[in-house]
Amino acid sequence: MPRPVSDGSRLRAGVATVDGAQAAYLSVGGGGVPVLLLHGFAGDRLTWQFNLSALSARRRAVAVDLPGHGGSTPDVGRGLVTDFAPWLVGFLDALELPRVHLVGHSMGGYVGRELARLVPDRVASLTLLASAGLGTPFDLEFLRRAVAPADVAEGRACAERLFAGPSPLISRFAEVLHAQGCDPVRRAALERIIELSFADHTDGGPPVDWGAYPMPIQVLWGRADRIIPLPPPDRLPPGAPFLVFDNAGHLPHIEAASPVTLAIRAFLDRCDDTLPAS
Repeated sequence: MPRPVSDGSRLRAGVATVDGAQAAYLSVGGGGVPVLLLHGFAGDRLTWQFNLSALSARRRAVAVDLPGHGGSTPDVGRGLVTDFAPWLVGFLDALELPRVHLVGHSMGGYVGRELARLVPDRVASLTLLASAGLGTPFDLEFLRRAVAPADVAEGRACAERLFAGPSPLISRFAEVLHAQGCDPVRRAALERIIELSFADHTDGGPPVDWGAYPMPIQVLWGRADRIIPLPPPDRLPPGAPFLVFDNAGHLPHIEAASPVTLAIRAFLDRCDDTLPAS
């Protein structure tokens, strides 16, 4: 069992250097096997603000901005999200994290799965949250609109599609989407990712070879997800827990923050119980 953390650790913002470029992150807590949180497309580390504190009760929790997002480098290279996996290996090395639990939302789920395939010995478990790449067709035109809304009103229309219903957070999301679209460097990076990584894979991609993933896996989803609807059963990891949250859309870790966080914590604790002693 991981040792409890009772030092009252506060949320810390940090910057690491990966391949000579900036990687911005948030970190809180300590002890146990850390959990690394990967946000979705056009999001950033702040999308985990409702989960970080609770997830750090028995371990360190780290949320990083992927390339092209938030405070990290705007350089997305070829624009292939698969390239973010080796970048994350460099990030883990920079923070001296030999092994982590991975939680990935949407695009972050796809990136997390790539990282787990690339360095399975460094991934203790994998939680896929409304993940891309599991065989569900997704809304490509929504992505294109979301990175370049014409005004705050269009940004609000995009934000509303992320949620299952009315939310006080929609206005804030609309402002962020509009501001992001007004930044030519950030917008160009996101548009490059869309065209190189998503435009030819709107069917959700080929079946996953789950035999390449020796670590425990769980899948979480919002029942009212209008961006990436529920995946077909034959695309899920065999025998893996699959939890669906009512009254939640594409952001279940925000709309259903408490039950989703509890599900992640319980899964990580069970996984810790099966890890060999270090």
